[in-house]
Amino acid sequence: MKYLNEIPVAAHRGNARYYPENTLVSFRSALSLSPDMLELDLHMTSDGELIVMHDHRVDRTTDGHGLIREMTLKEIKQLDAGSWKGEQFTGERVPRFEEFLELTAGVPDLLFNVELKDYPADSGEFAFASAKKALNMMRHYGILERSVVNTWSGELNEWLAENYPDEVLIHAYFPQESMGLHQKRFVYDYAFCVCLFGPKEKPVVDKKYFDFAKAYGVEPWVYYSMESTELYDEAIANGARLFTANDPAWAINYLRSKGLHK
Repeated sequence: MKYLNEIPVAAHRGNARYYPENTLVSFRSALSLSPDMLELDLHMTSDGELIVMHDHRVDRTTDGHGLIREMTLKEIKQLDAGSWKGEQFTGERVPRFEEFLELTAGVPDLLFNVELKDYPADSGEFAFASAKKALNMMRHYGILERSVVNTWSGELNEWLAENYPDEVLIHAYFPQESMGLHQKRFVYDYAFCVCLFGPKEKPVVDKKYFDFAKAYGVEPWVYYSMESTELYDEAIANGARLFTANDPAWAINYLRSKGLHK
């Protein structure tokens, strides 16, 4: 994967600090900031359409209720996905993955972190069908080679590694047990990068864990729900390779002040 900056910044669910996450208005705002990467989350509806949303249920970020995989695209599209963030966003709709891909089609150097949210532990073969559909669309739009594919399911990660060994860069998580049951492989044997998560009282893990990932040729990435100079300085000193940020403008500006971003 080609980086244009020493430490790239991924815009988490768009410009999520200020806009309703995973909506087109959030992604448009993020694009105006020229981040290195956009991060987004995918689910498949009951009628086989891919939509962009983080949670498995629509309850938190829309005015609806229910599991995405039990709802049709038409039902999803009737929901208000903006007013929870502010009345100025009332009427913002849940985007289809295709709408997101069309929005970003004109940005040739943009990188992507595509998180697959349908897990085999929850939905069995439905999760693999969802993953296949997502990868086919990414291939069709020419972004697969500019993407990492991200999932909290170690079982799904191993399926990706087995079925797309030369095509998919896998974004995984540390500690490995956070990726659930049915894992059979050591995560650093197949991952391209890992997001290193520490406990709430110490979000930045010790440097030895950054070094351990690097020793296996795996990039250590980080995400903190609230950006701060203290967290960023510690992560940079420990060897963080990429920052995923809810406030990408802050992250870019801070890294620029350190000479690590253009």
